[in-house]
Amino acid sequence: MGSSRERNPVKAAYVKAPYQFEVREAPLRPITEDEILLKISACGVCGTDMTTAASEAKDWQPFGHEIAGVVEKAGGRVSTVKPGDSVVLESGTFCRFCDNCRNGRVDLCNSGPSYWLKGPMGFSQYMIAPKEIAVPFSGISPEAATLVEPLGVAIDMVKTADIALGDEVLVVGVGPIGLMAVALARMQGAARVYAASHSRSAHRIELARRFGAEEIILSDREDYGAHRFSRGGVDRVLVTAPPAALPAAMQAARVGGIIAFIGIEYGPGGTVRFDANAFHFKKLQLRASFAAPALYFPLALRLLEAGRIDGDSLISHRFSIQDIAKGFAQLRDQKDQAAKGVMVSS
Repeated sequence: MGSSRERNPVKAAYVKAPYQFEVREAPLRPITEDEILLKISACGVCGTDMTTAASEAKDWQPFGHEIAGVVEKAGGRVSTVKPGDSVVLESGTFCRFCDNCRNGRVDLCNSGPSYWLKGPMGFSQYMIAPKEIAVPFSGISPEAATLVEPLGVAIDMVKTADIALGDEVLVVGVGPIGLMAVALARMQGAARVYAASHSRSAHRIELARRFGAEEIILSDREDYGAHRFSRGGVDRVLVTAPPAALPAAMQAARVGGIIAFIGIEYGPGGTVRFDANAFHFKKLQLRASFAAPALYFPLALRLLEAGRIDGDSLISHRFSIQDIAKGFAQLRDQKDQAAKGVMVSS
């Protein structure tokens, strides 16, 4: 038998493009022996959520995957967390049983247990999650804990770029992932970090400087590919922007440079053209960073807990589930003031 909370409906937000939101009373089934019932404390707004709201949600669907909460109930076979624990949820995990997993490449498998589109997700009061993805945390606010998932994305990108001691690095795009990548690049030993940003993002530019960028290139006023870098180009480029940013990123890279890329765009914008001869003769490498399954949560938590990443400074907008439409509208329309939006439970 499930608890009364499992049998009663909960408030959950649903989205449908373009920018339509409903807060519904949604039922929750009883949890299985391998699941937890999570009371949501906070859920961050990802750029993917904005894209989903703008164009990708063809029908009503639950959403939200940067999730922090408190375990309310745990199934009988759950041993890693218990009721009362504060946890963050990995957005995806590996299965452990496929050839990639058994060969030690869990980073190539995203077929493990998941909560996606199986009921209320992060923008809700409660949700059900498999035990494998719940990671305990302490020492930081729930709002800051929602940054663990995007920080894991930034860590994956920085590892993909293989930044070495003394490298000069360009970060293209200063959303939350790009901002955290600036700080991570400095931790990796980068001698100098540049950041490329649209001039209207005044708040994000200020944060980029605070996180360790020595020079800001205003990408709407200057072609950052042709920027006069101190060494004629940079050793590593971290692209947290749509694919259209790639040709300039390749131009900015010096001989032997590595470009790590996490940008996504659907439709015609997903295709780009670049000078393959220049790519060849400069001996460049283009490396895709795709942080699915979600990895590095313990490391991300340590960096947040130690203050190496100032999570709270990234949060610019807070809203309740009832005000989710207003919160998304502010993030869409106030780009000069926005960094990270978070739904906070009342």
